[in-house]
Amino acid sequence: MNRYQIFLIFWIIGFLGGITGYIILPSIINIFNSIVPNLFSKFLLESLLAGIIGSGISTIAILFWAKKSSKEF
Repeated sequence: MNRYQIFLIFWIIGFLGGITGYIILPSIINIFNSIVPNLFSKFLLESLLAGIIGSGISTIAILFWAKKSSKEF
């Protein structure tokens, strides 16, 4: 696969993951606020959760791609 195609695929996966994370973020924040109220500010909690979601999606995508490309060789 061409390097630019791989970059484009991972960019699209990350973009879609960010949109998905932004959509489900309010419900996740409400769950955390009910469990541990007033421990984190809303901005810090949103940024932490968005980072976790983004890194998880990109890690899963890279692992899937590496596993798939290792079978080709």
